[in-house]
Amino acid sequence: MVSNTSNTKNIKQNKALTVISVIVLLWIIGFVSAKIIHSTFEEDLVTNGIAVIQIHGPITIDATNTLSFSSISSSSILSNLEKAQKNKNIKAIILDINSPGGAVVASKELSNIIKRSEKPVVALIREVGASGAYWIASSADKIVADQLSITGSIGVSASYFDLSGLLERYDIEYEQLTAGSRKELGTPYKEISSQERIILQKKIDRIHEVFIEDVSKNRNLNPQRTAQISTGEFYLGEEAFKLNLVDVLGGRAEALAEAQNLANLTKPQIVEYKEKKSFLDFFTRTTAYYIGKGIASELRSYEDSSLSIKA
Repeated sequence: MVSNTSNTKNIKQNKALTVISVIVLLWIIGFVSAKIIHSTFEEDLVTNGIAVIQIHGPITIDATNTLSFSSISSSSILSNLEKAQKNKNIKAIILDINSPGGAVVASKELSNIIKRSEKPVVALIREVGASGAYWIASSADKIVADQLSITGSIGVSASYFDLSGLLERYDIEYEQLTAGSRKELGTPYKEISSQERIILQKKIDRIHEVFIEDVSKNRNLNPQRTAQISTGEFYLGEEAFKLNLVDVLGGRAEALAEAQNLANLTKPQIVEYKEKKSFLDFFTRTTAYYIGKGIASELRSYEDSSLSIKA
């Protein structure tokens, strides 16, 4: 009798789990389908459109997601830019920026793509548009920023974990067989030498030079003047405006007005281009912003490398 009662209970539990699983699956399918259908119809109905492309979070070549960190991939942004460029009904583009920067190559690549845009581009810096994100914004035809936004941060820094003292403290020996005197450049398991420090500093300085050169050209600024304000300091929007790093102080309304004016539109329609989120993103929404840290390009040529360069 006890056995029959237990079996009946198990059957009911299994049925309940099955029903819940089906409901969740149908919700996910419906949610994704609705997004796709909405996006498709939204683009088809546009005649004089302004595309709003989000650049939210740290920029990487390939997006990474954890429970506390969410980045946006340059390939995703590039895909949205290409869609907007190919859509004949889109007349202008707004880059909705809220990012502390990202990978050097990704930021530079996006900057170059925006400069080649056949349609007017307006960058809107909301809360943060620093370092690599500002590099990207500088390529736009106009930059709109909030009065108190974090803007600029044209500089380069490097961080390095030195675990050699920790290994020595616990009497742990580190041995690595290599071919090439600089093969272990950046490893955290030995103290960095003065010569290695010089080598790394030269690379950091070169990244800084390219950053300054690009911003000077993009913003039509005097290179010497740009170098003077490229200390890595971030500026509030109102400070950036006085330094000619920003064209207009304001928010979304001002950015729309600038895009509308550049494209000669009277009654524009807005099309939102958002990054495609993974299933995990539906449940994890927190983003770690490393404000003021700048362009983050981790040199992970080796699994044990802890060196990271940020501009």
